[in-house]
This record gives sequence, structure tokens and C-alpha cells, in this order.
Amino acid sequence: MLQRMSCDRMRTVPESFAAPFARNDDGTPGCDRRCARCTALRRAAAGAACLLATAGLADPRPASAQAFPNKPVRIISPFEAGGSNDGVIRPVAPRMAELLGVQVLVENRPGAGGVVGSEVVARSAGDGYTLLVGTTSTHAINPALRKLPYDAERDFSPVGLIGVSPYVMLVNPSVPVKTVKEMIALARKKPGAIEYGSGGIGTPGHLAGAVFARMTGTELVHIPYKSGASSITDAVAGRISMVFTTMLVADSLIEAGRVRALGVTTRARLPRFPQLPTVDESGLPGYEFTLWLGLLAPAKTPEPAIARLTEALAGSLREKQTQDVLAKQSVEVQYEAPKTFSERIRRDLEVYAKVIRESGLKAD
Repeated sequence: MLQRMSCDRMRTVPESFAAPFARNDDGTPGCDRRCARCTALRRAAAGAACLLATAGLADPRPASAQAFPNKPVRIISPFEAGGSNDGVIRPVAPRMAELLGVQVLVENRPGAGGVVGSEVVARSAGDGYTLLVGTTSTHAINPALRKLPYDAERDFSPVGLIGVSPYVMLVNPSVPVKTVKEMIALARKKPGAIEYGSGGIGTPGHLAGAVFARMTGTELVHIPYKSGASSITDAVAGRISMVFTTMLVADSLIEAGRVRALGVTTRARLPRFPQLPTVDESGLPGYEFTLWLGLLAPAKTPEPAIARLTEALAGSLREKQTQDVLAKQSVEVQYEAPKTFSERIRRDLEVYAKVIRESGLKAD
């Protein structure tokens, strides 16, 4: 059954609106504006006004000024597909999409140890539709190691920390060592003979090895690759002796016996690998190295957009399904709100600047 339409515009359309168009049956001008024909015209005009309003045609604002988000959100992973960044953000993105009500797309833009993808986001419009999976590498190590086309603090607005991942020290099975102590002894006996690879200069794998060498007083040769995956391939093949990488990458290789794990880089053993000792306990007291991952938006992104993104990220990380997937990768979910995450970045910039300075590390 049709219902009577009610709208304030029904009371605001003047009687004179219909009068010029009203005609008597003989074609002469309308009578006194109160005839049935005039009344019908007035009601029709009011109804049309209501329809225009309810159809959304009354909002002349551009899409960018309407409620955020109203189009897909793109997340840039500045490292290769299949790496630790990729493995962390892809389980998080689907639930974020559900909470935001729009698609959340993950795009890999690797290169220069994370610099290429980070620059893409730094130069993007500050509207909340382009985000970065930032890491210890992109926002703490690289800034202290080289001149960058972006500023780790000024060019980004933190959305939130996702979590922290440990690294693991791996060697090719042909290397005659089974413990960290034995590796230290071998490196001291043969200075310059132990080569270790990483995904590039300034990556966590690079710095983890440099710090290890400094603390042990050994001389290791760093071999930078275009990607972390390439360095792992060469370690498995025996073309290099050692790598430091995340458990996400190392897990299956360790179980298959294709590499030998000497120790994890956290202070405590990992729940999923309780038999694997830490580097700290097995020959190098005080050694610790972890990778954090978080979402960042370009600078000057509006606060309402940051708030919506933060809410979606936190909501995704609260999901048991998300937590379970990340736990299998030995990633500890540690959500931090924008302010706390920003403080972490500032603190780590100072920490790694000191480590790099003391290690004598250089980009080339």
C-alpha cells in the first residue's frame, strides 16, 4: 500500500508556484489557486523536492570531503612478496576491510631495503587511502644509515603498531658449527671467511649481523641481495655461510633440515620453538634483535581518517583468527596507538643511530 509522503518541503512550496501553470478547462488562466488542479500541482512539486533530497542529490560535496572511507584503501608493503612484511599484513587486511566497509588492497613495492615503497607513501596524498607497512628497517635503521628521500617522522602519521617478530641465526648445514659459541670460534679463527647475506644494506638482517660481529670482535663479510628471499636461497645452496632472518621465512627450512638454526635473537625462547636456544644464552650475553611492524599514513592525513584506520587495525588484531595466523609466524601481536607508536619510532631512531655509529656501519 502506498503511504502518504511527509516532508517539510510540503509546507514550504508556495501556492503561487502552481498558479502560472494552472488552466481552466477552456484554456483561460487558473481560477483562484485553490482549485483541485492547483492543489495537485503544488503537492507534486513538493513531492519532487522530497525525492531529490532523499536520493542524495542534495549533497554537492566532492567524494574527498564525504565520510572516510568511500573508496578502496591501498597498503604498500615495501619488501618482496612472501617476506615477513607480506606475511604479517595480508592476514590483517581482510578484517580491516570488513570494519572499514571498503576494499583493503596490499601492494608490494620492493627496492633499496624498503626505501622505494616508503617513498611512494611519503609522497602520496595525505587522505588516508595509501598506507605503509613500516618496520624497524624503514623507520629506524635506514634513517641512521643513509640519506633518504623521506623523513621517518615528519613525512608520516603513525596509525598503529601491529607486532614484533624475532630473528633467527641460520647457517648452511655444511658449515662445521652447531652452536653460537662454535660459530664465534670459527669466525675468530678465520677472519673475513664467513659471509652472511641480507635483503640489502640497512635491512634488519644486515644490522643483526653487524651487531653480532661488533659484539664478538669478529670480521664477517656482508653480502647484500636485492631481496631477503635471494639471500636465503644462497644460504640454502651453500653459496654463503649464514643469514639472520625472521621465523616466518626460516620455519619450514629448519624443519626440512635445509638450514641449521643456531639461536633466536630474543632474550627469551620462543613458545613454538622451545628447544631452540637464544643467542644471548648460548654464547653472546646481551645480544637481542627484533623487528617491529606497523601501519603509517602520509603526513597531514586528517585525524578522523587516522582514527577510523586505527580502529580498524586494532579491531583486526583483536580477532583470534588474526592472532593465530600471526602466532604461527612467531609474530607477537603488540598493538600500539598512534601516540605510543610514534614514541617508539623516535626512541628507536636514537638507539639505532648509536648502534650504527658504534659499529662503523656504512651504506656503501
